[in-house]
Amino acid sequence: MLLISTPVPELRELADSLGAEWLGFPRMDEATPEALEPIRVATRAEAGFRHVVVALWAEQVEEGPLVELDDEGWSLRAERPLLAWCVGMGIASRCVADGGAIVALVESPAPIDSEGLTPEASVAEGAIVLARSLAQSEGPRGVRVNAVTTCARLGGGALAPPPALADRYPGAVGDEVAGAIRLLLSDDAAGMTAGVTHVDCGRTLR
Repeated sequence: MLLISTPVPELRELADSLGAEWLGFPRMDEATPEALEPIRVATRAEAGFRHVVVALWAEQVEEGPLVELDDEGWSLRAERPLLAWCVGMGIASRCVADGGAIVALVESPAPIDSEGLTPEASVAEGAIVLARSLAQSEGPRGVRVNAVTTCARLGGGALAPPPALADRYPGAVGDEVAGAIRLLLSDDAAGMTAGVTHVDCGRTLR
């Protein structure tokens, strides 16, 4: 298994939980085209992983009104993450073997908790669309691609109603999230592709 991710502590925990090989991306504040291009080129010839997970998260969660973002803030919270996701999913498509599976692990606030997180919510939707697009392009060679969303670092939970599994909310990356990833990568999920699984203990209500 291959985990393509940024150097975030929770994702290091995920790598350990999944027993995955690590392919590191730069910090999001360093994720420029110049920094990402060598990674893209270096992995061009790599292939053969049956399972690939992509998780490109910022090191810290930022919040604040969209109208107060300056150009650098918008670049850091929206443009660079989306660029990283485009590069990372492209690498995943080259690294996964025929008949394999890819999971995009996306940080996404639940709609009820999304105030102040407009760029993050936008990037999450973009990453989900990338996963669905990859499911279509890689489907002919038997590759399945799904997305898992988590609000483990974004779960404010200040508004009613409480999530259905309130005692487990928002779910730990190394526990609930890792379990959902294993499910989607397993042969038991052979008919599941181009889907989105919200691992937030029922917070999204969808």
